[in-house]
Amino acid sequence: MTRIWRKVAFALSIVTVLAATAMPSLGAVRSKNTSTYVGHGRWDWTIFIEADEATLRKIECVEYTLHRTFRNPIRRVCNKPETKFAYSTNGWGTFTVLVKVQYKDRREEVIRHPLVFKESKAPASLNVTPDNWSRQIEPGWWAWGIYIKGTPFQLNLIRCVEYTLHRTFQKPVRLVCSLPRFELTTRGWGTFTVKIKLLLKDGTTHRLSHPLKFQ
Repeated sequence: MTRIWRKVAFALSIVTVLAATAMPSLGAVRSKNTSTYVGHGRWDWTIFIEADEATLRKIECVEYTLHRTFRNPIRRVCNKPETKFAYSTNGWGTFTVLVKVQYKDRREEVIRHPLVFKESKAPASLNVTPDNWSRQIEPGWWAWGIYIKGTPFQLNLIRCVEYTLHRTFQKPVRLVCSLPRFELTTRGWGTFTVKIKLLLKDGTTHRLSHPLKFQ
């Protein structure tokens, strides 16, 4: 009886070795995302698979399940190892993406990926400053404008400027993407400090603030 069990154990070990040999090995597979702030609280973001080239070529499709508020929340990317099966979209809030990696040999791997939205700071060499003009239009009321001062080269590094006005304004967050000086004009009766976010063309951001002056 002992001899029989030894033969069975030996046969099972052979089967295990053969199965391991027949099944191609897979490297570590992770999910990552990049993000760029585009204004009004919204972000452009891309999610993708991080793995060695050999493992990427063993993948047939990657299925991303987004938040239920997205129209058609299940998005599939197939046969794109050269892009790392990247999927890009736009939104305002973070959530956990369910990532299903489907291999060509019918195996599947599921990853839960918490989106990360992170601003990259602009280099310290950026040399621009905010300023404002004002004109009284009636007692207690002013027309005014806020803008960015700098050399043409420095201003050309900026894609858009986001101004956050006092909360009493309708739509207090205003995005301006027009050169030459990204000027925002409006009217009001009181001064306050304007929060400013510069959105640079390289995807970085730079924060400033400016206390309004009426004179």
